[in-house]
Amino acid sequence: MKKTIAVILSAVLIALTLCSCSGSGVEMTEENITKSVNTAMTALTEFDTKALEKYVDSSTLNTIIGYANKHKQFKELGAAIFENLEYEITDINTEAKTVTLNVYNKELSGVAYQFASNLMRSYSTLELLKRLDDEEWLDKNLKELTDMIDKAYFNGEPVEITLSIKEGKKNLVFSFDENAEDAVSGGALTSIMQAIK
Repeated sequence: MKKTIAVILSAVLIALTLCSCSGSGVEMTEENITKSVNTAMTALTEFDTKALEKYVDSSTLNTIIGYANKHKQFKELGAAIFENLEYEITDINTEAKTVTLNVYNKELSGVAYQFASNLMRSYSTLELLKRLDDEEWLDKNLKELTDMIDKAYFNGEPVEITLSIKEGKKNLVFSFDENAEDAVSGGALTSIMQAIK
């Protein structure tokens, strides 16, 4: 009897091992790409950092997510930047592993430039880096930026972006280059970079 149970358990373990090794994850189909885009974009609009880490590959967003996981002010800022983001899928290319979207957001380039310029006039880069762990300073300054974002107008002109798609173990992952990051952020990224230079 013990031998029979051992054989059955061994067979189950082998089957589970084979199942976990076979396949490359989620298939690259139009249906799966569409579902995954919807999940990734919802994660952006809600600034759900866990889902973003899973579905989005973006150097800038990864940095913001790192701060958002430590400081609620950055999570609130992320939510403010992306809460008005809208999109439509215009093309899916399963062979090239790309998806093209038209994205819409508030016009945030002027707001971001003004905010970053003011900070750069008041603090050196080193002083700013030290302030990133000062909760009181973050409360005051990032609240000021989120208030400015609230007052910004919605830009009804679409910006076209094309995202590369990678197959992860359990889901598809979308790679955002600088143009895509800038488009989904309403122009905030480029403006901040210009102000800092």
